[in-house]
Amino acid sequence: MNTLFLLPNTDEEIIDAYDEDIIVTTREGRIIKVSPHSGEPYGVAPEELLGKSVYDLEAAGIFSPAITPLVLEQKKKVVLRQDTPSGRKVLITGIPLFNDKGNVDFVVSYSYDMSQLMVMKEYLENLESEMSKVKSELAHLRKQQLHVEGCVMESPSSSRALQTAIKMAQLQTPVVIQGEPGTGKTALAKFIHSQSSRRDAAFIEVHCSAIPESVFEISFTGLDGEGYMGLAAGGTLVLNEIDQLSPASQAALFNILQQPHTARIIAISNASVEKAVSDGRFRQDLFYSLHLASIELKPLRERPDDLDQSISLFLEELNNNYQQQKSLSDDLYFHLLQLPWKSNFRELRNVLERSFIESDSALVTLDDLPITYQPDSDERIGFELDGQTLPHILEAVEKKVLLNAQKRYRTTTEMANILGISQPSVVRKLKKYTNTPSGGEIT
Repeated sequence: MNTLFLLPNTDEEIIDAYDEDIIVTTREGRIIKVSPHSGEPYGVAPEELLGKSVYDLEAAGIFSPAITPLVLEQKKKVVLRQDTPSGRKVLITGIPLFNDKGNVDFVVSYSYDMSQLMVMKEYLENLESEMSKVKSELAHLRKQQLHVEGCVMESPSSSRALQTAIKMAQLQTPVVIQGEPGTGKTALAKFIHSQSSRRDAAFIEVHCSAIPESVFEISFTGLDGEGYMGLAAGGTLVLNEIDQLSPASQAALFNILQQPHTARIIAISNASVEKAVSDGRFRQDLFYSLHLASIELKPLRERPDDLDQSISLFLEELNNNYQQQKSLSDDLYFHLLQLPWKSNFRELRNVLERSFIESDSALVTLDDLPITYQPDSDERIGFELDGQTLPHILEAVEKKVLLNAQKRYRTTTEMANILGISQPSVVRKLKKYTNTPSGGEIT
């Protein structure tokens, strides 16, 4: 224990060739090992520290304070700040090395110049701030770019539709968007246009079923190239309600699309075009001209995540538009979640606004709904959230939804389609809530 080392030897490896200030002391406080940089913070050569007592160095103002006595006293790792004779501030860490009897034999300490640490801290804080700013900007940019006007698209099915739309926006191929009225088909077509290289060109939407057969073709070609094709040149031409076209208009549209043009075609259908083809109501050649990529938007009743968020979003918009601070009662909110919403976003927005206007208080209730949307007295869920557990609430809602659906629809198959669950699930849940015999109706 009397041997002193400026550098470690091969038999007693305590200090490696670190480019750091490292000091080893005995339990008596005598310095027995130092690294080549040990004296730098204190303005002395490392050789001058070897063999010295940390107590003497503390008394001389070299170590202020000495860390070894604190480690010996506390028998654990100690971190403190030292003020050196040159005025520098050093962060020093002392670690005890125990013998087999649990006593401290040696103390290893190492230090860092706090000015360097502060520089590193400032750098990391700046970096964190920059990263936070970048994340915020990216989130804002993503929100701006991926916003589909008037629609919420965060449920699994609509998220997939949105990702397909993003992919299709980078291509020039025709796209067919299918879904019930009000599911956001036109809004998605506008989104595809806004994300494409054609965003600065024209976006023309045509309701095909409203064009008489006699002028259908000339409406697109025009006398001097000023028809819909000419107006949408270099941009996007949306063909709405293609499933409603007559056979003659379908033939005319097929011929139009075979002619050279520079418009990107997006076709919109309220029903399945594939089924229309199989039923003989839609031309196969026109189908193959349009149907290179297909996006299906599920009805809102099958998108519970989107329905939930849409209610909150539309209510927020209404509060802003009417400068109010209204909220929905719990039973109204749960009733809205179970309605079929056959016209989807369009219908939901309309019903909410009518109820909002009808309400004379800050709380919009079931009684504020248009009469045709109000549940019968025996259909009302009739509970508040306070004091009830989530499983109890969900079970009560599920029971009411199922019993209401059972009254409205003839078979469990229809109920399953409306509720967005499997028919066996409907049968199982009805048995749970109504004690229906196993031989009951399972159509």
